[in-house]
Amino acid sequence: MRGRRFDAAYLLYDVLLYLVGLALLPLLLVRVLLRPRRAVAVRERLGLARRDPRAAGALLLHGVSVGEVAAMRPLIERIRRRHPELRLAVSSTTPSGRATARRLFPDLPVFTFPLDLPFACRAFLRRVRPRAVVLMELEIWPNFLRACNRFRLPVAIVNGRITERSMTGYRRVHRLLPQFDRILVYGVQNERYAERFRRLAVPPERIRITGNLKYDAVPECRPGREPQEPWRGWCAGRPALVVGSSHEPEEVEILRAVAARPELARALLLIVPRHPERAPRLRRELEAVADGRPVLLRSEQANGRPLPAGAVFLVDTFGELEQVYRCGRVAVVGGSLVPHGGQNVLEPAALGLPVLVGPHTENFAEEVELLAAVGGLRRASDPSSLVTCAAEWMADPATAEACGRAGAAALAARRGAAASTLRLLEETVLACSGAEA
Repeated sequence: MRGRRFDAAYLLYDVLLYLVGLALLPLLLVRVLLRPRRAVAVRERLGLARRDPRAAGALLLHGVSVGEVAAMRPLIERIRRRHPELRLAVSSTTPSGRATARRLFPDLPVFTFPLDLPFACRAFLRRVRPRAVVLMELEIWPNFLRACNRFRLPVAIVNGRITERSMTGYRRVHRLLPQFDRILVYGVQNERYAERFRRLAVPPERIRITGNLKYDAVPECRPGREPQEPWRGWCAGRPALVVGSSHEPEEVEILRAVAARPELARALLLIVPRHPERAPRLRRELEAVADGRPVLLRSEQANGRPLPAGAVFLVDTFGELEQVYRCGRVAVVGGSLVPHGGQNVLEPAALGLPVLVGPHTENFAEEVELLAAVGGLRRASDPSSLVTCAAEWMADPATAEACGRAGAAALAARRGAAASTLRLLEETVLACSGAEA
């Protein structure tokens, strides 16, 4: 009876997926016709990954997008030092995640993660042929996990986290789709997440608290954190307010508030939108509220020439956020003034910058609480109050630096997740798949 119930649930799940796919097919065809390069991504999402002999027998690490892929770096570095004979491969769902993987791990095969359709998951695993699968944070796809089980591939969750909202949703379907039973081990970030997994009926012996890999992934704060060229020449040591990983309409609202404060008239405003492809339209929107400030695109700026005083510098390139933060005196982390849940506050804090966020920070609640407790982060309710806090820190660099150092020290004390995560993998999926410990 139990097996029949599961089979019926999987059938219903698959039917719903196919119906959604058919409904979206016309839109997908139009997008492919407009941009033929998308056809490759579509083919790979259907499981037809390119064959790469380097992936055969590899440990496949999957991160859905940029943040999860970046968090892999300390773990992959430690695996390579301890197990130089072990093959590694990386997969990601989003184009930006795959671009990040190719930049961070240029010598590793990088794949597009398949849609959770039975045939796509099976085709993907046949082409990649990994020895085991490691999923970052929480990638629970029933058909993919089912396919891994059928191919007898051990699966681990690392850097595991689950929100209260997600847990409530999983509890509704867990008895019908027992996907949590298909995972060998859960390496989770803290006791809060461990308890939530226990409430999903995950056996306690499968759960281990290993810490947050993102603390290991962020750069260490060092005295004199100078940016590289051309950023050093552009900023020329002048105070800069950085708005990182911003979402629409945060940039325009922040610039409007900055333009209303005379004491910030000569400060540089460096804006790094979460989605750089927005830059052409965003530039026009910023010019409309800039109150005479020049609005410049990073891609059009000549190397080595200092930016004009009070310039708004819009970064329309990918992969330079760390260098931008190194130019800043204060960092505003986006996605927090809109109901998105906030972006990663760790990177600027690890570089010793004091951090400002809006009211929506549930995606990084633990990190925000940690930094706020030591004075390295302030919360604001709206763009105006946020810019008021920024102006106070910009006018008092000694206090800003002290707050930034406190935040960086708090993060440094929490490093070590890469080592504990690797120990867990050695004892579980690597042992099961025949890797040498």
